[in-house]
Amino acid sequence: MKPTRLFLVRHGQVDGPKGVLYSQKDVPLSKEGLRQSELLTELFAGISLAAVYTSDLSRAKLPGELLKERKDVPLFIKKELREIDFGSWSGKSYSELLEMPAFRERLKAPSRFRPPGGETLGELLNRGLKVIEEAVQKFPGENVVFFIHGGLIRVLVLHALGSSLDNFFRLQIDYASINLIDFYPEGPVVRLVNAPAGLNFKMILEKSSL
Repeated sequence: MKPTRLFLVRHGQVDGPKGVLYSQKDVPLSKEGLRQSELLTELFAGISLAAVYTSDLSRAKLPGELLKERKDVPLFIKKELREIDFGSWSGKSYSELLEMPAFRERLKAPSRFRPPGGETLGELLNRGLKVIEEAVQKFPGENVVFFIHGGLIRVLVLHALGSSLDNFFRLQIDYASINLIDFYPEGPVVRLVNAPAGLNFKMILEKSSL
């Protein structure tokens, strides 16, 4: 059976200082992020798509809107696809956070810690999976693009691999990177992780017979 193929794409670079937990703050894309969004739009314009899903934060929603204009496919904007809620840690830099004992404890066991006023990795995964399952049911055997966030992509890939969420920091998910998971009735197969949207990725897509 042909799988439902989901492309989980991290949004482009944001316009803000590096090393900050932006969380669910609506930070805009930088000039480079806009360029990356155009590149991603061009890439996916050449692929058969059934739908596009995005979070409701502008840095992820914008590339989805660009692709909808280009491909004229259904666009689903979901609050459930937002980045993890870091609560009172949102907007703080890593240098600030590393001074907090609680944050250092989270680095050791990320799945077992809730940021003050925020959510756990398990809660992030559960809300993301609800939308993933919706897409797989609505578009069986089709290709669907998700423009979402780094933290959410990490937990979705780990879940697909059957890996502990405590491995959260072992996955690198760069800006504008592409992650590909095929969903079969028997379970998911991870085909790509953190692939750049460049020529090499196009060659991989051709070999995947899209």
